[in-house]
Amino acid sequence: MNHDDNSIPLLTEVIPLAPPQAGHPASAAAQPGAFWQPSAPAAHQAQPAPEMASPSAEQYRQWEQEISENVLQNLLAQADSVLQQHLQDQMAVVLDNISDILTQRVKESLRQALAETVTRAVAEEMARFSSSKN
Repeated sequence: MNHDDNSIPLLTEVIPLAPPQAGHPASAAAQPGAFWQPSAPAAHQAQPAPEMASPSAEQYRQWEQEISENVLQNLLAQADSVLQQHLQDQMAVVLDNISDILTQRVKESLRQALAETVTRAVAEEMARFSSSKN
């Protein structure tokens, strides 16, 4: 079942009243497609809508400016969103790269410091060992 507005039926045409059959004034309402209406003076019948005054050039300019401002605001909001996402993505890549570089540098510095410490410790131990044999 479709629940959008396109599925809602609208009254789009006027169904004329069926003429009453001779001798049965109320029989028009009993016929399919016929509607009963009380008799009314002609002034109460549907009249065409009065023509609306056409918008002035100033109103057109105002509408154009409002539409332009709305479109611009929507585009700027979308651009901000796209730019923000792009910057976040690029910053994530940059931070990952910096993290890798820093990790490598720290590991290398630690390796050098440990190697120097071990070299000194071995040298000191060898010096003690040599002096104890003498």
